[in-house]
Amino acid sequence: MDQARLSQALADAVAAGGAESALAVCRACVEWLPMTGASITMMTVAEVQEPVCATDAVSARIDELQFGLGDGPCVESFRTGRAVLVPDIADPAETRWPVFASAAAATGARGMFVFPLQVGGARIGVLDCYRDVPGPLTDEDVTGALRTADAAVWSLLDHGRTGSDGEPEPAGAVDGSALTRAEVHQATGMIMAQARLGAPDALARLRAHSFRVGRTITEVADDVVARRLRLSPDGVWSTTGGGNPTDRATPSDDPVDPRSRDDEEKS
Repeated sequence: MDQARLSQALADAVAAGGAESALAVCRACVEWLPMTGASITMMTVAEVQEPVCATDAVSARIDELQFGLGDGPCVESFRTGRAVLVPDIADPAETRWPVFASAAAATGARGMFVFPLQVGGARIGVLDCYRDVPGPLTDEDVTGALRTADAAVWSLLDHGRTGSDGEPEPAGAVDGSALTRAEVHQATGMIMAQARLGAPDALARLRAHSFRVGRTITEVADDVVARRLRLSPDGVWSTTGGGNPTDRATPSDDPVDPRSRDDEEKS
């Protein structure tokens, strides 16, 4: 790796500013580090997760998987404030995120390397990198990735994506792809009203149902927002109009949300 050229590419990306700055940082990462793809995602402690950019479809899919499951290396990196380095997500010995690992390996990703984005003591998101061959990063590669994460923070601050309280404001994808999570947030609010749940439980139910029926959380959220799918107060999903009858599920069918059975007993 040529540290000088990486530094120059990152400096140019940040100096350019504007909506393309963050994507330029990710592209520099892929060009000058042993990465196949990279993405930047903004996150909050309230589980709001907004994609900013992705260099390729696999990076975008990895981000979508972690948001849909609420688990994975980017979630761990954000929660702990530490880099999470996975030499091979397909390694059977990697047992931290079994469901995510299986789905991520199916995309062709092998090595996964995530770095938290921080402003002082406040975490605002992650730089999520992958490559299609297994193997650890060298110390020099990690140093370059940390430098890239710093540049990512500056590109976000320059683009005005953080509020006065240090929390990220809603952000769409800067590469033109449809990665925004507005539908998920809207669907969560509708489920809160339909089933009389708090926001964390409503989001958990949405994630659990998307996992059970084998669809992305965005697809399921679209059905909720369009009123093709709803969750009743007794925890039963039902379809309306042209919905698929196979999408019906009782709370006990949701494997990702073990609290659902307790909720049913209390109701």
